[in-house]
Amino acid sequence: MTLILAGTIRIAPERLADLRPHLRAQVEGTRAEPGCLDYALTEDPLDPGLIRVYEHFESEAALEFHRATPHMAAWRAACAELGVHGRDLQSFDVSAYRKI
Repeated sequence: MTLILAGTIRIAPERLADLRPHLRAQVEGTRAEPGCLDYALTEDPLDPGLIRVYEHFESEAALEFHRATPHMAAWRAACAELGVHGRDLQSFDVSAYRKI
């Protein structure tokens, strides 16, 4: 079984430029983790300040590892400093999936 987390976070549009280096660092760090199958933080082109979150981990243990990494701590600090808000995430346990 794998885990998918999907949802959104928000930031004031005028703070997006300040957030972008942190987005990149978080994505690069997470994609390099063992057990990370995919990870994306993307700006919504139609809703400035809306960041779409997509996380795919091979197990709960991989997700727990992710949550304890230094880059995750840095990400949390940057989000607090820059006023990221409106966190709306859902977790999905996936027993089977296929490419279409």
